[in-house]
Amino acid sequence: MKGIIIAATGNKYVVYSKGITYNVFPKGILKYKNKNLYVGDEVEFNDDTFTIDVQYDRRNELIRPRSANIDQVFVVMSVLEPELSPELLYKFLTYVNMNGLVAKVVFTKIDLLKSLDQVNELKEELEKLGIEVFLVSKKDPESVKKLKEEFKDKISIFMGQTGVGKSSLINEIDPAFERKIGDYSLTLGRGKHQTKEVILLPYEGGFLGDTPGFSSLDLGVYKEDLAQFFPGYNAYYTECFYSNCLHQNEKNCMIKAKIESGELSSLGYKIYLKLLNELPYRKERYK
Repeated sequence: MKGIIIAATGNKYVVYSKGITYNVFPKGILKYKNKNLYVGDEVEFNDDTFTIDVQYDRRNELIRPRSANIDQVFVVMSVLEPELSPELLYKFLTYVNMNGLVAKVVFTKIDLLKSLDQVNELKEELEKLGIEVFLVSKKDPESVKKLKEEFKDKISIFMGQTGVGKSSLINEIDPAFERKIGDYSLTLGRGKHQTKEVILLPYEGGFLGDTPGFSSLDLGVYKEDLAQFFPGYNAYYTECFYSNCLHQNEKNCMIKAKIESGELSSLGYKIYLKLLNELPYRKERYK
């Protein structure tokens, strides 16, 4: 039988097939070939022996959160508790771009803000880059209703910090999911983990992926990755004079030219430079 892995614990996997879930284990040959199974993998399994016999080729994969065959990634950011970090948001978006996936952004807890000026400014900047943005509030059911329309027949993953409200958002989409919700600690300044592993929840012909939050973000992004995959930059990166241009002081930099002409955001460029200073070079750069 063919199915999709929707959860994993140790060496045990939960496979969803035709509306039924099965607890299965990988066949010995998969272990021998060092086949790492991810949530989202399409597999062939035996419903008599409850073993996974075949792992089909992936369309794509993410190392963090560990998942495969994703149609779209929703980067979830709270506007407060934890406080909105545009730098972290752009780092997430760069990571999604690096993996060739479609990114969308959800801002949660907007009812906690007295003014939405910063959020609306950031929303406008992202939409200029073709990134869809959703503002969600528990006090506004209509905001969640608009988001629900995005999930039909697609595998969607929620990605974000701990405490931004990913599990809470999934419960708003469908209360039947009953996902455990972590609190935000004002003293520690961070959320408390509740979701421990990636899990896909069947919804509207597709799946919603709840994922563990990040208290810190180390996605293996280097300066060179940022220069190429920062939102909006990948469209012009190959037109720079230098093939390894970091868009700082290099001559004939197409990115800087687009910023000066107003085609790319100067606000985004400030965030880019701040992130660039924080990231390491690839080791290969000096080999």
